[in-house]
Parts: sequence; C-alpha cells; structure tokens
Amino acid sequence: PPPPPPPPPFSSRRRHTRSTLQSRGLGDVYKRQGVPEDNQIAMQWYLKAAEQGDDDAQYAIALMYDEGDGFASDDLAAIKWYTLAAEQGNLRAQFNLAIMYDVGEGGPEDDAAAIRWYTAAAEAGHADAQLNLGVMYENGEGTVADAGQAMHWYRRAADQGSRDAQYAVALMFDEGIGIPEDNVAALAWYARAAEQGDAQAQNNLGAMYDAGEGVPVDDERAVYWYKLSANQGNPIAQNNLGAMYFAGEGTKASKTEAYKWFYISGELGNPNGRENRDLAAEGMRKSELTKGRKLALKWLKEYEKTSSDL
Repeated sequence: PPPPPPPPPFSSRRRHTRSTLQSRGLGDVYKRQGVPEDNQIAMQWYLKAAEQGDDDAQYAIALMYDEGDGFASDDLAAIKWYTLAAEQGNLRAQFNLAIMYDVGEGGPEDDAAAIRWYTAAAEAGHADAQLNLGVMYENGEGTVADAGQAMHWYRRAADQGSRDAQYAVALMFDEGIGIPEDNVAALAWYARAAEQGDAQAQNNLGAMYDAGEGVPVDDERAVYWYKLSANQGNPIAQNNLGAMYFAGEGTKASKTEAYKWFYISGELGNPNGRENRDLAAEGMRKSELTKGRKLALKWLKEYEKTSSDL
C-alpha cells in the first residue's frame, strides 16, 4: 500500500486579530414605579420629569427614540435627549451618545465627539466606554494613534472584568503593540478572557500551548482550548483542532475527526480549512470520508439551529 500522506500544511499557530470592538450598551429603559407599560403614556411621564431636569428620564426618552420603542426611530431626537442627559453626567447616555457619533447615526461620523463622550464615561468607570476608547486610540480614530493610551484604557476595562478588553490586552502583549512582546503576560490575559468564554482568546490560548510560548508545550491543553473555541463556531480553531486530530497531538489520531473539523472550518469560510480538508481526504478510505462528512453536517445543522435561537 502507498505510504500515508504527510500531515497537511496547517497553521496551528494562526491567531485572530482584533476587529473594532463596539457594543451597543442600551440597557433597560428607566421605569418609575407606577408608570403604565403603555409607551405613549410612559413618554408623557418621562417628558414631565425630563423637562424638570431628570437625567434618567432624559435618557429613557432618548432610548425610546433610539430603539423605536413605541415610536418611529428618530436618531436626531435620540441625540438631543442623550446630550441633555450626558451633560448631567449620565453614564449610559454618554456611552450611547458616543456610539451614535462613532458610527454616524443621526449625522456624519464624528470621531472627535465620540472620543469626547467615550472619555467622559470612561473616566467615570464605564467599562464599555473604556474599551471603545482604547480601540479609538489604537486605531487613531479622532485622535493620534497612541498604543500607550490604548493599553491604559484596555487595562481599565479588563480590570473590571470585560472579556473583550482582556482579549485586547492579551493581543497587545502577544504582538508587542506599543510595548515589548511578553508571552507570559499574553498567556495570562488570554486565559482570563478564555475562562469567560471568549472564543478568540480560547483559540489564541490554545495556540500558545501548541507552540510553547509563555509556557511549556502542552498539546492536551492546546486541544482543550481549541475544542472550546471550535464548538463556539470559530473557524480558525476548527482548522487548528482538525490539525491536532490529524497529527495525533494532544489527542488520539483520527482522520475522521480531522476531516470533520476541516470540513466545518471550510464551510464557515476558512480557506485553510477547505485546503486541509482536501489534503486529508487524499489518504482516507471512502467509509472514513462518508463518516467525517456526516459528522460535520450534523454539527453544522445543530450550530445553525443554536445560532438562530439566540
């Protein structure tokens, strides 16, 4: 029989890079005790309180216009009421107003205004504002790019438990962005985000155990973190996990499982997964291919259902 093919040229070291991290922190509409649930009546009560300077009521009105909650969505009205509340120090209003300027809702994008309001909320301890302010400093949006300031705000948010910020801090240590590369620190911050369920951090933590960066090589731990990330739908982790199964590193070798994860990775848009699927298939029996494909399709069906239920 012909010799088995060599392991496919996978990259188990490939990591995610960060995209802009912005999340709409709308929260629950402020409700006064005894206010009817009817939005029209609620608006009347909010307006009475807002006109007397109540910043929570001003925020609630802005939120209703912003979300179109009982009214036609009106970005200009939302900006007006968010601004009134923000100027009184309402953190939620400051953050949402910053988002509107950041993404250009109710007018053109205004990074300088976004920076102003993110900073106001961030200095008062709003973790999501700290995170987004870090992104703006890192990318040079509305300000000169400043990795030191980016790290400062990421750390402020990370110390409050923001897993996105913990991932951002880890990535800066990992890639040496504005600071010396520090694999031990990167590993620690990836671990904090990974333990909170961040799929990108789980993949990158797996990659560090896989490559022995900041820690001795530990294939079993690499497989553990790749698997957690892969089952959340991360196509890079899926490709990495397939490679571990193919090579029998950290787990029992299984061409079927390798093919399954390469197949899933490719279906979710990773060209490396598609390439490795085809390479792995060259040395597999028809029964193994059939089983691997069946397992992959079953996983994808369940993943699609779970995603649609969220």
